[in-house]
Amino acid sequence: MPAAIQETEILKACRTLFGAEVWLDRHFLFYLQHDGAKAAFRKRAKETHPDRFPGEPQIQRRQSEQFQAVARAYDLVNSFLNTRDRGLWPPRAKPAATRQASPGADRRPPGPKSSAPLLQRTYPLGLFLYTQGLIPYRTLIEALVWQRRQRPSIGETAQRWGWLNEAAVRTILSQRGHHRFGEKAVDLGLLTPFQVRTLLFYQRSRHQRLGQFFVDKGLITPTELEELVRQMQEHNTRVRTQRGGAQNG
Repeated sequence: MPAAIQETEILKACRTLFGAEVWLDRHFLFYLQHDGAKAAFRKRAKETHPDRFPGEPQIQRRQSEQFQAVARAYDLVNSFLNTRDRGLWPPRAKPAATRQASPGADRRPPGPKSSAPLLQRTYPLGLFLYTQGLIPYRTLIEALVWQRRQRPSIGETAQRWGWLNEAAVRTILSQRGHHRFGEKAVDLGLLTPFQVRTLLFYQRSRHQRLGQFFVDKGLITPTELEELVRQMQEHNTRVRTQRGGAQNG
């Protein structure tokens, strides 16, 4: 199965497990851990198990279908996590010839904590700090939730700007299904793709940078954050350069 289609199926499975309120994208797949997927599965399995409705065969049949869908979704997500953890996702081009790294390019981040080897992939800041052993997984999730809560919703912003009214927002929310708000708004002809891109840009510009959360928590200092960001950028640039060389070779 092509990588793009496979990723789409994984995201659909995650939507089945985690529900419509969770923002799903490729970053989510990088962050997701086995215990998080297992907890979501147990919760959804309890909600959809047909034994909750004894003596109601029609409801039991419907629940049974939902329960089986949840089980299939968990199997797919669990299989994906095993593949990712073996370093086989995302698919990478054949690496370019090994080149000597610049002095200090792979220096360990400040502090005595242990770190895992960096894979040949680009990292967002939160995952970079987690991989380097500077923050626990729980803190990473807290930081992402903290950052996302600062973002105004697309629907509220579109109403404030006069692009949508309250009835249109309710229509989008009631019909979005597995789609994001902006995608469904475009499908319904209520927003243009340009308007959605503008709303997303505005939304992302309204929150503080993720690193500030870790500074405020006292996990790293502003000086350490600056150095870590530099290391992350150097690593990401090196990976992109190697991928470009492999594709052009």
